[in-house]
Amino acid sequence: MPSVGGTQAKPEKLSVGVVIEGFPESGLAGTIASTCLVSSLKLPAVEELSSEYFPPLATVLDGKLQAPARIYADPKQNIAIFMGDFSPGLRASNLIAKEIIRWAKEKSASFVLTSFSTPMEEGSDEHVVSAVVNGQEAEEVASKASIPLAKLAAVGGVAGRLLLEGRDNGVPVVALLIRIHKGIRDYESGLKLAEVIMKMVPNAYCDLEGIRAEAEKTERNLRKVWRQTAPPGIYG
Repeated sequence: MPSVGGTQAKPEKLSVGVVIEGFPESGLAGTIASTCLVSSLKLPAVEELSSEYFPPLATVLDGKLQAPARIYADPKQNIAIFMGDFSPGLRASNLIAKEIIRWAKEKSASFVLTSFSTPMEEGSDEHVVSAVVNGQEAEEVASKASIPLAKLAAVGGVAGRLLLEGRDNGVPVVALLIRIHKGIRDYESGLKLAEVIMKMVPNAYCDLEGIRAEAEKTERNLRKVWRQTAPPGIYG
């Protein structure tokens, strides 16, 4: 079966680190939160990911060419973030999840953190964040941050696959479910998600005031890149 390959800029060791997944899927909340963490912590891109199931896409940020999927990491911060500029299809989601779990296990990461958006119930206008976990260790992580466990949920995409891959490979995974309203902008959900991540991950920091000031621009740019990729279904 095809696998995710990559080019590494320099070796990184995360002895007790946390790996965060921030690919765009049903919404941009996870991507916005991850972008804020990368920017605020000034995490360098240490590896690029490639696969035949990724779109034939190259993006430019601050004049620098980059692959559409990357790993940002800093051993001093003990944080690594997997991010991409496209919404993964079925096969890409499976490959990305396998690579994240393999990488997290190789780097001795303490747990993997992912997220997934679901529609908010009628009559509610507050963002609600809960967690789906894949075992006792992951449950303890959520409990320490006072994140309630979801009673009923269907987690798809990379997040869903991460939960199962992590369970089968002994890697704790916490999937944060943020319920969103169709009238609420993605950046607001992203900020809420970033607040929760900061409670869960040591050394995690997102400049919330800074991202609020740039929120619409950030969301607009992310959506522009997202729209320029072909529909995810064609990648399998």
